[in-house]
Amino acid sequence: MIVTILLSLIAGALTVLAPCVLPFLPVIVGGSLGHGSRRRPYLIAGALVVSLLVFTLLLKASTAFLSIDPRVWAIGSGVLVILLGVAMLFPGLWARIARWTRLETAHGLLGKANNHRGETAGALLTGAALGPVFSSCSPTYAWVIATVLPASPIAGLIYLGMYCVGMAGALLAISLAGRRLIDRLGWASNPRGWFQRAIAALFIIVGLLVSTGLDKALQTWAVDKLPALTAIEQGLIPQGNAIPGVAGNADQRQLGQAPELAGISHWVNSNPTTLANLRGKVVLVDFWTYSCINCMRTQPYLNAWYDRYHATGLEIIGVHAPEFAFEKVPENVEKAVRDAGIMYPVALDNDFATWHSFHNRYWPAKYLIDRDGAIRWTHFGEGSYDEAENQIRDLLGETGDKAGVAGETSQPTQGQSPETYLGTRRASGNETRLEGGDHDYGQNPAPGDTNRWSLSGSWTVGDESITAAQGGAQLSYRFAGREMFLVMDGPAGAKVRVQIEGGSPAGGVDVQGEEVTISGARLYRLVRLSEVTQGTTVTLTFDKGVSANAFTFG
Repeated sequence: MIVTILLSLIAGALTVLAPCVLPFLPVIVGGSLGHGSRRRPYLIAGALVVSLLVFTLLLKASTAFLSIDPRVWAIGSGVLVILLGVAMLFPGLWARIARWTRLETAHGLLGKANNHRGETAGALLTGAALGPVFSSCSPTYAWVIATVLPASPIAGLIYLGMYCVGMAGALLAISLAGRRLIDRLGWASNPRGWFQRAIAALFIIVGLLVSTGLDKALQTWAVDKLPALTAIEQGLIPQGNAIPGVAGNADQRQLGQAPELAGISHWVNSNPTTLANLRGKVVLVDFWTYSCINCMRTQPYLNAWYDRYHATGLEIIGVHAPEFAFEKVPENVEKAVRDAGIMYPVALDNDFATWHSFHNRYWPAKYLIDRDGAIRWTHFGEGSYDEAENQIRDLLGETGDKAGVAGETSQPTQGQSPETYLGTRRASGNETRLEGGDHDYGQNPAPGDTNRWSLSGSWTVGDESITAAQGGAQLSYRFAGREMFLVMDGPAGAKVRVQIEGGSPAGGVDVQGEEVTISGARLYRLVRLSEVTQGTTVTLTFDKGVSANAFTFG
């Protein structure tokens, strides 16, 4: 997101230097030089920003009601950027396109505006006329179209706003500095110069990334490897997972009209939709993330309710708010949806826009919305399944048998160890001091106290995970409870050995013999003891390249 914001700002500034815009600048700024009004440049810049905002938002509005997969927009936008990069490499081509589409007629508006006798009115008309001029003859504007069209409303407005800031700032700088600056910027406006050709190459590269989907993979890599670039985004993520058993209801929250879904980057099992489009139905909005054990325990109930009540007017929207970088990848979420047997729509809230609009704080969290769009009931964490179903049935006017629940529906254990993060950003309970980078921790003893963990061997420590730098690296944890779960990722087929003090079998669903085989970024079920204990030490031995994010317990 931050990279796109910077590119939008640069694109706006470059628009002022487009070959077909630059010749008009002496006319535009003439009134601000010598005897002209000092406020003229500001009026022109302000009117230009308004004109361009209105034009682009109208374009966005014209496509908002089309049920087209966002991926289609992304591919189209990528192709557009590629074509415009080619047009910049061959300047004569873009001029012919402008003449063929009659976009060059926008320049006539500019001439009329500058001839207007009223100082203020003339400046405002000049700025307004610049909107179509800038959008028609500058390939740089394609960057805005490529981001606004496929983006969420919030992200799109941010990118568009930064584009306008860059454009207005450059225009004001030229207006206030005068003709001397215009002359000095000739190298940047030369359509056959190195600067314009470099920008063209950048357009083509960006277009290829967007159209092929590699831009998402690049963003995920940046989040994982360059935390400094994503500090703002990381700040949106809550500092803790769901608290099992924490409940909410109408007495604990101010209920009212449900806010609209916002900032959804991708949909699974559905075309893009809105809560407004679902008026007349009872809607259950469930905030979840696929590596959350509390969410997994809730999932069988959601599936059963959807199967039982969808035909009589219930819709469930699973809002996926990711806790870790790999949970932002649409393909990972799609696989998790298939594995969990989820049939209802799932919306990827990667920027936490919908999360914040609901003022949500927990995974999982349920918001039950009536046919008129009002929130009628809420619950946070696990449990209260009978109450939830009764609320659904009341709003539907449903009678007869209740839904049957199949699958694992175990409840959290009282007094279990807390959720434990392993990266430097939120690490807790560690006896081994964590610092970012590669470290050899030697042969540290297993922790003696409950809810403590230690490392041995070579590890690479990151912001939200630790990764075995060499095979044989070990992590020991002494936990309270019956079950242990660990979010992991690594090379397909890599192994993690699970050993329990006393030689007891691990019993976890994902353990075969004493080993777990890595099959993607997800939560792995490592330990399931025959009874609850207040202190059991588990030692995990990792193959090279396997990473661990967070423990949860049951």
